[in-house]
Amino acid sequence: MKSAYGWQTPAPDYELTCVEPGSPMGELMRRYWQPVCTSDELRDLPRKEKLLCEEIVVFRDKKGRVGALDPHCAHRGTSLEWGRIEEGGLRCCYHGWLYDTQGQCIDMPCETEEFRTRLDVWQPAYPVMEYGGLVFV
Repeated sequence: MKSAYGWQTPAPDYELTCVEPGSPMGELMRRYWQPVCTSDELRDLPRKEKLLCEEIVVFRDKKGRVGALDPHCAHRGTSLEWGRIEEGGLRCCYHGWLYDTQGQCIDMPCETEEFRTRLDVWQPAYPVMEYGGLVFV
């Protein structure tokens, strides 16, 4: 394939350009903090972002802690993008399970405390850090 200047352009190199999970460059990039949004973009609603070919939901709970979770609720797969931000974390809009910033389910409406602790549900979560007005995952 020729470029606009008449030079031959090389074919895309899969090992350098693919950042999907399991790919060489994807595994390398996951070892470093990746900026996902600015700190002031996290307000009253969760944000669905795509980072290194993976979708995540980033939010700031009412205590000011930032979390990044897998976008599909562990209970029924509903998108947490539509969840409600509360004091303790992010509440799913479908059955109301509440996940903290680390991904642990800390509240299940209509279930007993004994049942909740015995079930011990965790939503896949990512480590998050704020630095210089940016949110890194």
